[in-house]
Amino acid sequence: MARPKAFDTQAALTRAMELFWEQGYAATSMEQLTGVMGISRQSLYDTFGDKHRLFLAAMDAYCAMLEAAMLGPLVAPDAGLQALHDTAMGIVDFLIQFPKRRACLMANTTLELAPHDAVVAVKVRRHMANMEAAFRHALVNARARGEIAAAADVDALARYLVGMAHGLMVMAKSGASREMLTEMVATSAAALQPTISVAA
Repeated sequence: MARPKAFDTQAALTRAMELFWEQGYAATSMEQLTGVMGISRQSLYDTFGDKHRLFLAAMDAYCAMLEAAMLGPLVAPDAGLQALHDTAMGIVDFLIQFPKRRACLMANTTLELAPHDAVVAVKVRRHMANMEAAFRHALVNARARGEIAAAADVDALARYLVGMAHGLMVMAKSGASREMLTEMVATSAAALQPTISVAA
């Protein structure tokens, strides 16, 4: 009978996720991983497999965390324009909390690994699709309630908001202030407002 693990698997995975998120995949060594996770190399292999499989598990953990915290409000039945704004500001607050700025793990991974790692690319695309679907849901509600233009292309706007979210992440990593990031959110919000016709 297999012996129970002498460490908290989820806690160890979270610490590995944090390290990958801060440093990237290539720059993170097995020695660093075992050190931060508090386990032996053999325990890492036995529990998670090799470094690549550990990274895939870390990606899954990150997506679950981010989507629950930030996309959850967007898929609520009554989500609309306010939920879109609150989510954007939540992203800003999330990004500026770290003393050493970091972008989204998925955005980082898109640039580092997705172009030449098919398994990673599938996970990145799935995450992007989940983001787009959440934005689209809130946009459809907002359009139905007259909060955005009746003729708004919600598919195009959802893709635009995914791009805006990742733009915020890159700008935050480069050192943009909260004021600058908030200004980006306000500019994007202006693009969603209905056009008001003024009679001559």
